[in-house]
Parts: sequence; structure tokens; C-alpha cells
Amino acid sequence: MTKVRHWLLISAVAASVSQALAAEGTGSSCPPPPPKAQEQASGKPLSQEAIEASAKKATLDGQQHATLEGDVKLRQGDRLVTADQAEVDRSKGQLRAKGQVSFQDGQLRLSSHTLEAHSDDDSAKLDTVQYQILGTNAHGKAKRMSLSKEKGFTLEGGSFTTCPADNPAWQLDADKIEADPNEGWGSAKGAKFRLFGVPVFYFPYLSFPINNERKSGLLYPTLGTSDKRGLEYAQPIYWNIAPNLDLTLTPRYMSERGTQLNTEFRYLYGEDRGELNLEYLPNDKKFNGDNSKRYLFNWQHNGRFSDHWRYNANYTTVSDDAYFVDLNSNRGSSTDTQIVRSGAIAYLSDDWNFTAEVKNFEVLGAYPDPYQAMPRLTLSREDKDFWEGLDFNFYSELTAFDNQDPTKPTAERLHIEPTLAFPLESPSGSLTTELKLYQTFYQQHDNSGQLADSVSRTLPQLRIYGQLNFERDMKLDGRNYRQTLEPQFQYLFIPKEDQSKIGLYDTSLLREDYHALFRNRRYSGLDRITDANQVTLGVTSRLFDQHNEERLRASLGEVLYLQDSEVGLDNTTGQVSRSTSALAGELDLRIDRSWGISGSMLFDTDSGQTRRGNLTVDYRVSDDKLLQFTHRYVRDITDNENIDQAGISGSWKLDEQWQVFASHYEDLRLHRTEETYAGFEYEACCFAVRMTVRRRLNPILSDGPEFTGQSTFDNSISLEFIFKGLGGGGSSGDKLLSKGLFSYREPYNLSY
Repeated sequence: MTKVRHWLLISAVAASVSQALAAEGTGSSCPPPPPKAQEQASGKPLSQEAIEASAKKATLDGQQHATLEGDVKLRQGDRLVTADQAEVDRSKGQLRAKGQVSFQDGQLRLSSHTLEAHSDDDSAKLDTVQYQILGTNAHGKAKRMSLSKEKGFTLEGGSFTTCPADNPAWQLDADKIEADPNEGWGSAKGAKFRLFGVPVFYFPYLSFPINNERKSGLLYPTLGTSDKRGLEYAQPIYWNIAPNLDLTLTPRYMSERGTQLNTEFRYLYGEDRGELNLEYLPNDKKFNGDNSKRYLFNWQHNGRFSDHWRYNANYTTVSDDAYFVDLNSNRGSSTDTQIVRSGAIAYLSDDWNFTAEVKNFEVLGAYPDPYQAMPRLTLSREDKDFWEGLDFNFYSELTAFDNQDPTKPTAERLHIEPTLAFPLESPSGSLTTELKLYQTFYQQHDNSGQLADSVSRTLPQLRIYGQLNFERDMKLDGRNYRQTLEPQFQYLFIPKEDQSKIGLYDTSLLREDYHALFRNRRYSGLDRITDANQVTLGVTSRLFDQHNEERLRASLGEVLYLQDSEVGLDNTTGQVSRSTSALAGELDLRIDRSWGISGSMLFDTDSGQTRRGNLTVDYRVSDDKLLQFTHRYVRDITDNENIDQAGISGSWKLDEQWQVFASHYEDLRLHRTEETYAGFEYEACCFAVRMTVRRRLNPILSDGPEFTGQSTFDNSISLEFIFKGLGGGGSSGDKLLSKGLFSYREPYNLSY
């Protein structure tokens, strides 16, 4: 064995390529990629590692030159060269090998007929080479390959793919392919993209990622068709302006409407970050509104001055009420009836919190204009164990309400809300006594004269809340369980005060459920604080198995009204003139690790009718094998109209390549489909194809001209190709269900 020092073979140029492609993952049906070598045990730089050489025959010519023949092996650290014949010239820092030459360095594996390496510039050249990036399925061929520690590698007449070697599903052939790990991107000139051996695209120049670095270039297009827009083709173009700035331009062709340009500009400056989005369609050929120019503008910004001061802004505007319905933008939903615009600055500390906020709305469709907070100032403080076991909370708010409808009143409101609470807690239960004071001042401007110009409202509140914890051991079907019984009670007293001379600016009736039974408010906002003299009784029971995992949780409760509640939104809405509330219940049952049931209900004991209910049944084998059935019912949602809807959704992986997903929602009262969504996904080692079809109800937000001629349903089809190793990606089928009108809801899994 001959040892020759001070010779560097070939640099490891493919580390970043390996890491990026390995991060994409492969299916278990794919052949496992060749593993990467472990790090060197010695920790020495490779230039200082000794070279170990062996061969059947070795000829030495002085101290500078050696010729090796027959089963030649040269090793330096984790680098290995094998060949039929090799020459080492120390004076020139040169290695020449020929015959059946192979090379690997823990990151890259090469086979060739010839190899010439130079230690002075850490470079190498190979002819008629096959390469494999270890740790991934990326591989290819080249007529000639050049490697450099500084510049990466260059392939002439080469190919690149991540598919198995025999008959790859896709392959990139190019006159020249360059990959620079320092830049994180590769490029190809004169590239032909082949799909199953057939050339389908020609690119004079193409760039693709080899790690997580960003670079300007074309992103993957989307192709689809729909009743509203016809044939669609969108081609994103990415511009990496600077490390803290980038821009994505997306021309979008719609055969029924025209060509739209969408832009997304993102920026990052220190602690500030944000984005600007503009969507512009200069001439919508299918639009029936007053102006065929359609646009959307959105600005989002978040930042902070220091650890205490923060600020944010969110502003969106659209050209017309039907924009989201017609053009399917990512900046809103077709069911949106208003766009929220807000800006805020906040000071947060251990003691005091301050917020200054402005908020207004752009209404879409024939809906009333909501009030705008211009501005709202809040100041709050929370002190635990303030004095002798007492907790002290303070909340205050100053808000100016405005409305774009000149016939509606406007107002300024000052609200102060101090709270004293005395909590007692132990493992067996808790008891909290709370005293609160609502002090509110209004200055109102009402041209109709129905509201008072000035109002001062003072209301005290007494709330006593307690809970007890009991538990016992029990057996079911021979298995050990632990059951808890957690009764809860609350007494709430607020005196009555006439509030009919106060306008409704941010107040509505809150939704009722089991948890709402223990609230101290029945209305959102501050314009109505209901009178109360009531007791709430509730109980929750849980069942834990022998592994201390929660298998069952059931709750049932009701409010007992000791006197009528007369403060309502108007003469009828929100008033209570009965002895008890509706009976509220909730259930979460995990039958086993696959089956689960959850639901809630409101049952009116006076009329014997269910006022509200929902039920969900989940069958979940794994994250890619799941089914969900849902039903919801609401009585008298408006004008004696009921909601009665049922749906089923799921995603199921058939094998390592095929996955199907679908959802269907039906309106049982109107006997019509609300939305149907279905598709399949085929995923191989190196590519995936996804096809989806959707049929959904078209929202009609008004009877204006922009909604004239709208069909009842919109049908669409989309097709997407993803080529792994060229920057492709995307969500799996079950995640796509979340984009539906109703969406797949993640089940409440208790402890499982």
C-alpha cells in the first residue's frame, strides 16, 4: 500500500442538493435513495488527510509520480476512487484515472470512463459520466462533467431526474446544466422537458432550486376550467429583488373574461414586514356591472417599535360587490358580505395594556352598513392577588362610532369597568365572588330625535361562580376507568335600567350554547347590558381510561330565571319572560382511536322543540384515511326560516400512490346541493398529478346588475402537475378539503 500526502481529490459539491431533495420526501413504494456517508471521524480538513492507495501493480517514478494498475483503489477521508488504471503526479497535483472509473465522496457518486483531477484549483473533469446525488433519488447522465469546489458542477449534454433509472416519468435534457451549491440554484440551457419519454416543453433557459434559496424565474402554472371563467391558465413569475424584497407576477388568462394581472409584493425591514397585492382585469368581457375594469388592492403590515410597542394595518378594497364571486381570489371568499379594514397601535407591558384602533368595513351586496370605530382606544390592567387575596381588573374604552348612512345616528362612548374578585381554589373545587361596575357615558347625534343626546349609565354586577370536583373508579366491560363529576353553579345579579335611549352601535345577541350559560353577558358590545337575577346550574362528567386518556366528556346545563329580563335589543328581541332557559348540552365521545362522535344541542323544554343542534361523526384511521359526517340544525334563524344541512367529507389513501378525496353538502330543507368537491391524487417517487372537480352554489348578494344572469351553480375542473426536484409542492388531498365552502373540520380528539 502506498501513502501519498498533500493531495486533494474532488470537493464535496452536492451537499446542499442532497439536503433540499431529501426534504421533499419520497413514498414508501419508491426505491430508497443511496445513503449519504457519515461525517469524518478525525475532524481533519480533507487536504490534510492521508491518501491510501492499493492496486495489483504499482510503479513508482521517483517521489513525485506513481502508476497504479489493476483493481485500483484510492481513498482519502470519505472519498473513494476506483479504476482499472491511475496515475498520480504530486508535482502537478494531478490524478488521472481510466477504465471503469467510479468516485464517491459521501454526497455524490459518479461512474465514468476517465477522470482527471487537479488539487491546485480543486477541480475535476469526467467523460461519459453517470451521477447520483446520495441521500436523494436525483441522478442523471452527461457526455462531460466538470466539478469545482467554488462553482459546483457543470454537465454538457446532460440529463436530470428524480425518477427511478428505468424509463423515468419525467426527465430534463439540456445542452448544458450548471448547479452551484453556493447560490442554491441550478440552471439549464437548451432544455427539453420529457414526460414519459415524450418532449413536451422546450426552454431556452430554465432555472430550478437545489436548496431553500430563492431565485427569480418561472413557478409552476395552474390550468383549469369553470362555468364562470372558461378555460384558465395562470403563470406565476417570481422576482427575487433582494434578500428582504420579492415580487410574484401572475398573468392569468380566462377565456370567458380576459387576461388578468395579479401581483404580490413582499417586504421585510427589521421588525416590520408586510405585503402589497394588486389584481387587475382591464376589461371583463362577461361582467354586467357599470364598469368592466375590475380590481382588488390589499395591504397588510405588521411591525413593532420596541418590545412594548406594536402596530398593524390591513386594508382591502375591490372594484365591485361580485368580485370574489366571479374571480375566485385568494384574498377573500365568495360568501363574504363585507371587507374589514383596520389599523392599530398597541402598548403591552406587565401592568398596563393600551390599544388605539380604527376599523371600518366595505359592504358587499345589499346589506346594511355596519358602524365604524373611528377610533377605539382601550386601556386595561390585570392584577392577581392585588390585596389580601383579592384580584383587581380594570378595563376602559373610548370609541367614536360613525356610519356612511347619513340617516343613522353617530356617537362617542366612554366606558369604565373595574372588577374586584375573591377566588378560592383547591383540588376539590373553586369558588369565586366577583363585583363589577359598568360605568358608561354616551354623547349621541341623532337627527330623528329618538335617542337621548347624553346618557350616563351606572350598573353594578354581582357574580358568584363555583365548581366541585368528584371522581370515582369504575369498571366497564372488565376495563378500569376513572369517572369525574363536576357540578357548576353561578349566581348573577345586574339591576334593571332603561337603555332604550341608547343606539345599537356594536351590539347583537350572542350565540347560546353550554358555555354561554355561565357568561355574565347576553349581548356583544356595550350598548345593552341586560338585567339579570338568575342561577345557572350545570354539570360535566368525564371518563378516563387506564392510560389516563379522556374517552368521554358530557355536559348539561340550564339557567333558572328568578325574574324576567326586560332589557332587549328592541321591544321583543332578547327579552326573557320565562322561568328557565333552553336546556344546553355537549358531548364528545371517543369510541376508539378511529371512531368519534361530537355534538351539541339547545332543547326548548317549554315547546318540546330543538332550537339548535349539530352532530359530527368521525372515522379517522390516520391523517390520510378519514371520513366525517356532519349535520346541523337551527330553528327560526330568521323570519321562521330554518337551517337543516348535512354533509360528508373525507380523504382516503388507497395505496402508496393513489389518494381520493371528496365532500358533499346538502340543504335538506330546500332539497338542493350546496357544494360538491371531489378529486384524486397520484403520487409517484418523482412526480404527482392532482385533479379536482367542484360544483358549488353561487352566492347572490344583491339584485344589482353585477349579479344579473348569474347561474345557480358554478362548475369547475382543475388539473395540477408537480415534479419533485424542480421546486414542486402542494398540499395533499385531505388538506384541500379545507378550501371548500364548508370545509373539513378537524375533529376534537380529546386525549387521543
